[in-house]
Amino acid sequence: MYINRSTAKVLQIFAGHITESFTLREVARRLKMHVSLTHRAIQPLIENHMIQQDKHKNLVLNYKTHHETLAFVEYLRRDDLLSKRKFKDINLFAEEIVHKIKEDSFVLLVFGSTVESDKPRDIDILLIVDSTDKVEFHEKFLHNIASDYDLPFEERVIGFESVYEMLSKREEKNVMNELLNKHIILYGAELFYRLIQRGRS
Repeated sequence: MYINRSTAKVLQIFAGHITESFTLREVARRLKMHVSLTHRAIQPLIENHMIQQDKHKNLVLNYKTHHETLAFVEYLRRDDLLSKRKFKDINLFAEEIVHKIKEDSFVLLVFGSTVESDKPRDIDILLIVDSTDKVEFHEKFLHNIASDYDLPFEERVIGFESVYEMLSKREEKNVMNELLNKHIILYGAELFYRLIQRGRS
């Protein structure tokens, strides 16, 4: 599916708020776009089932398909955050982890106040690995790298099974449910959406 600039901007809104729904006017207001232009940008996303209508006729992301396109959009969001000078050390931190980690399948993301605030109190980092048996090792791995940076990192590591368990409890306040609408994926965006698809099926 071809994604032009306007459509990419629209998708970034929905990717940043995976389980939230919006009216057309809300999307237009967030993007500071005319409603007619916003409608034109959203229409191909509806036709390709990337955006759906909920029971109230509001628009919501379909996170179960087009994971490659969603990964592309997530990396646009990441690059937008990391291009800010104050977050350049987060970029270096992420690059170091991706370079040094020995895993093939993992997700690295930042969530919480860093996504919304210019001056976050903590920088919440989550590493998702494929096995619970690997959590303790990677907690030490992550902490050792984070300690080289003069940043208020709060690191956490969980396995796939914990992801599925948390996502299955949709009404529970837990880290996975919190970050669905407050995250920036630093690495592993396509895998992230596959985990959500399975965990929320």
